[in-house]
Amino acid sequence: MRMRLMQAGAELLGEVGIERISTNQVASRAGVTPPVFYRHFKDKYDLLAALGSTLMEAQNDILYEWLERSAPAGFEELMGAHYQFLLSTIQATAEMPGAVWIMRALRAVPSLTAVRLASHEMVTDRICRAMGPLLPDMDPAELRLRTRIAVDAGYAAVEMALDDPSMSPESVCRALTQMWLGGLRHGV
Repeated sequence: MRMRLMQAGAELLGEVGIERISTNQVASRAGVTPPVFYRHFKDKYDLLAALGSTLMEAQNDILYEWLERSAPAGFEELMGAHYQFLLSTIQATAEMPGAVWIMRALRAVPSLTAVRLASHEMVTDRICRAMGPLLPDMDPAELRLRTRIAVDAGYAAVEMALDDPSMSPESVCRALTQMWLGGLRHGV
C-alpha cells in the first residue's frame, strides 16, 4: 500500500505541484481513504521525503555502479565513463513519475533539504574514497570540496536537462564532464 500511495503522490506531484498536492488527493488517486494514507505517512511532507529518498537512492545506485566499474581502471577510465553515468542518471530520473517536482521539493522545502544534503554527503564520501587513490597529490580537503561542488552541479544538471527542452541531455552531460575533468586535473 505504501508503494501505491507513493506512486499516486509522484503522479499528482507532476500534475499539481508541491503547493497544491494534498493528502486527500493522494489517497483518492490511490483508491484508499485518508486514514489509510495516515497509516503510512504523517503528512504530505513525509510522503515527499519518502519520494525524495527513493529517487535519490535510484540515482545513487547508478553512481555507485559507475564508481565500482570504472575507478579500478584509473582516473582516465573513471572520467571517460562520467558522461555515460550522468546521462544514465538523467534517463533513469526522466522515467520516474514526478521526478522533476520531487527534485524541486528537495531543494525548495526546508523540511526536505536534509534528505538531499544527506544523500549528497554520502555520495561525496563515496566518490572521494574512489578518487583519492587516483589523485594522490591532491589535498584531501580540496578533493572533498571539489567533489561536493561537482555533486551539487550534477544534481542541478539532471534537473536542468529535464526542465529545459532547449538543452539536450547529451550536451549537459558533455559540458559537466569537461568542467569536472578540468577542475580535478588542473584546479583554478
